[in-house]
Amino acid sequence: MPAWVINLIILWFSQFCASIGFSLSMPFAPYYIQTLGVTDPGMVKIWTTVITAGAPLSMAMVSPLWGWLSDRYGRKPMVLRATWGAGIILFSAAFAPNVYVFAFLRVMQGMFSGVASAVITLVACNTPVQRQGLALGSLGSAQFSGHMFGMFIGGFMADKFGYANTFLISGIILASTGVLVWLFVKEKFTQPPPLSKAQRRISWREKFTALGPGTMLLGLILWMSITRRMDGGLLAIYIQELYGSLEGVAIWSGIINASGSLGALLSGVLASLLIDRLQPQRMMTLAAAGAAVSMVFLGLATSHRMLIPARFLLMLFLASFDPTLQAWLSKVTLPSKKGIVFGLAQTAKSTGMTIGPCLGGLIAWAWATRLVFWIAAVMFLLLIPVVRLVSERLNRRIRTAR
Repeated sequence: MPAWVINLIILWFSQFCASIGFSLSMPFAPYYIQTLGVTDPGMVKIWTTVITAGAPLSMAMVSPLWGWLSDRYGRKPMVLRATWGAGIILFSAAFAPNVYVFAFLRVMQGMFSGVASAVITLVACNTPVQRQGLALGSLGSAQFSGHMFGMFIGGFMADKFGYANTFLISGIILASTGVLVWLFVKEKFTQPPPLSKAQRRISWREKFTALGPGTMLLGLILWMSITRRMDGGLLAIYIQELYGSLEGVAIWSGIINASGSLGALLSGVLASLLIDRLQPQRMMTLAAAGAAVSMVFLGLATSHRMLIPARFLLMLFLASFDPTLQAWLSKVTLPSKKGIVFGLAQTAKSTGMTIGPCLGGLIAWAWATRLVFWIAAVMFLLLIPVVRLVSERLNRRIRTAR
């Protein structure tokens, strides 16, 4: 069996376990902060926005550094840094005495975590180009199947054992995942030679251009990330509003999120089969149109039960964005530049994950929570012509370079 296949199997399982670890606790953070003394509905929305946007904001700031270190010292150390860092921080969150400490830990999580991005970079750099669609799509199925399982049992665990204890378990699972990668994943990495004086004198603009045509996809990643994360932590609040009580809402939140993860799992399987066959532009257009329709359904929901099929449908389309963009980015980027380019892609994604929840939180605070879903639907529709424009410019640049 080829080494890249063995690594993929181990990383698939580690990504599955890491996703379980995150989804056991983080989807219920808006309920956890209410146990830390935040009870005013308006302040709950504000603090939910803060903890949702805090991690991606700090991640956006440090991702280029992790990407550069990945190109210099290897991709496996970055996976270990991310899994062990997240494990320690989530374990510590169980002991947060107030919402301020919890928000601080979320910022720290963004700085030292980024498990999915680190795993994707490792797989993209060690998988044959013609099999990258399959490999990256299968990682998506691992991520979302782990989310589905974690969210489903996480709701029952939070209701039975309390929110703090779920953070303890999350930290232990993530730390164990790091041990699995440390012991069994093998990476053949050759450290690049140090830069010459002439290379160090190159301007930042020239360095950015030298990364290749894949940098043109960064704006698309930013737009996609803003739009898909506008509901951010507000989904949990929306479920609570429709359910009518904090008591017992964690179970329903877990079921609704698990239904979304089921849709995402099916999407990951389909994406792994289609990415290497269909053009990325066509995949992105279909996903954006389906996500727009699904967002409208979510905004029209009149009961928490209606969110189950609506969330399933939304994630069926949303989950194909990441593997499609990752495969697209990998195919147009030189292997020696993938670490920094994927780091910049993570920065664009994290920036969107910061702006999206802030924008959605502002809309929910000023008007109504359900309006967030309708505005997101419009932004998904606007994404379709943007995808076409970026695709045309990217193809033109590649033809010129040849």
